[in-house]
Amino acid sequence: MPFARRTAALALVAALGALGAPASPAQAAPRPGPQTPSVLLLTVDDGAGVHATVLTCGPTGGLHPDPITACRLVARVDGDLDALDVDGAPCTSQYAPVVARAAGFWQNRPVSYTRTFTNPCLMQRTTASLFTF
Repeated sequence: MPFARRTAALALVAALGALGAPASPAQAAPRPGPQTPSVLLLTVDDGAGVHATVLTCGPTGGLHPDPITACRLVARVDGDLDALDVDGAPCTSQYAPVVARAAGFWQNRPVSYTRTFTNPCLMQRTTASLFTF
C-alpha cells in the first residue's frame, strides 16, 4: 500500500477511534447537522487490486479527488448509500465485477456499505463519482 494511502488509513482509524470515544464532561457534544464531522473510508476492489480513499464531510476534505460532490451525494441520501441511484442509463453487459465498500460515520451514525456491481459502468451509474478515485 502506498505511503499516502497507508497514512490516510491510519488517520481514519484514529478519527474513528476519536469519534467512538466518550466525550469528557468539559467538552460539548457535537451538534447534529453539517457541522458534525463525517468520515468514510471508501474502497473499490476491481479484481486487479484494491483502491482506497478517505472522504471527510463537515468540513469537506480528505483524500477523495472531488470531496464536495461526494459529500453532496452522501448528504442527499443522509448517509444511506443503499439509497443511491444516480443515473439509470443502460450499461453494456460486460462482466467485470467490482466491489464498492464504505465504512465510517455519517452525522454520528455508523455507515457500513458493501455492494458488488457487474461492471464499473454500473457502479458509476449508481454511485456517480463517490467511488471514482
